[in-house]
Amino acid sequence: MKGLLIKDLKILAKQKKFFIFVLLLMVVMSFSMEDVSFSATYSVLIISMLTLTTISYDEMNGGMLFLLSLPANRKTYVKEKYVFAMLNLMFAAVLAFAFGYVASMVKQTDIAVADFAASVMIVLVAVGMALALAIPVDLKYGAEKGRMIVIGVLAGFLVIAVAVYKAISALFHIDVVAELTKVLARIESKALLATLLTGGPLVALLLVLYVSYLVSNRIMMKKEF
Repeated sequence: MKGLLIKDLKILAKQKKFFIFVLLLMVVMSFSMEDVSFSATYSVLIISMLTLTTISYDEMNGGMLFLLSLPANRKTYVKEKYVFAMLNLMFAAVLAFAFGYVASMVKQTDIAVADFAASVMIVLVAVGMALALAIPVDLKYGAEKGRMIVIGVLAGFLVIAVAVYKAISALFHIDVVAELTKVLARIESKALLATLLTGGPLVALLLVLYVSYLVSNRIMMKKEF
């Protein structure tokens, strides 16, 4: 698996222009917007999705056949993709926090650590969930077709979520977000609140990634190249 990780890192090393563009974009957004959290969390979204880029490169010109001819079986390949995805998520989160801190120091503005951390956490979990869906789909249908399927599924999920939210609000005459905020505000223990807002989503993300990993394993074992 170490060899596969090195391969993916070398693939990303060739994307220097892309990383420079992302950093410049983060700088521009940070100094053109009052809230530095948007540019920081934007980096989480962009960098985390680079895992799918490595799958695209692996499939080019029969590359998958060559990889599987090496001392790395299909299970090892799948395991490496999920390890690489988690490393990307952690790196993106660290970069977001570091960039947010530096930007706030340069602009000489106070940053609400709790709100900033919540923003990063929300994007981190959302992107992780999207990766949990995208990786098995890409392995099953290929990078190009898989990307279209994932976009369609996520768009459909968003439409359903909004419809359910509006239906609940209209049926019970309540604002779900406002009521949830009130419930969280009643929690006096900061430790419990931090656990609910960070630990809960992270545990859910790890469970979803594990299920996705099992699905990807089955897909790879049955796939013919």
